Amino acid sequence: MSRSAGFAMLAVLAFIGAALIGPPETAAAKSSKKKKTTTAPVNFDKNLPVLGTKLSGLPDGPSKALADKACLECHSADMMWQQRLTEKQWTATVTKMVGWGSDVPDDKKGALIAYLVENFGPDNDKFQPVITRPVGR
Repeated sequence: MSRSAGFAMLAVLAFIGAALIGPPETAAAKSSKKKKTTTAPVNFDKNLPVLGTKLSGLPDGPSKALADKACLECHSADMMWQQRLTEKQWTATVTKMVGWGSDVPDDKKGALIAYLVENFGPDNDKFQPVITRPVGR
């Protein structure tokens, strides 16, 4: 096969390939092909708070400021309200969180643990879960 015949064959193959693929779509054609999304009917109370709404704070106490600084940078107060941990469990939790970067000075760990046990220990029955609206609504 001669060189010009090879180029002619490539040109024919390219033309056939382009014909099979079709013309490129314009941006308007692409956007008109997008699926129309339908909104599901609202079947929840629109007055519910959205996910992430700050609902409560920590109870007053001698180490509240430390708990606010050490715990609430990463967790909501509601996360702590639902705990019912023993002193041993709170000690392990505080040690773990300090290892992950929570700023609790060594000389304040005992006071923080005592605050957590007093307010969020095994006798804690104050937590009431809050229902929030579905995400994205």
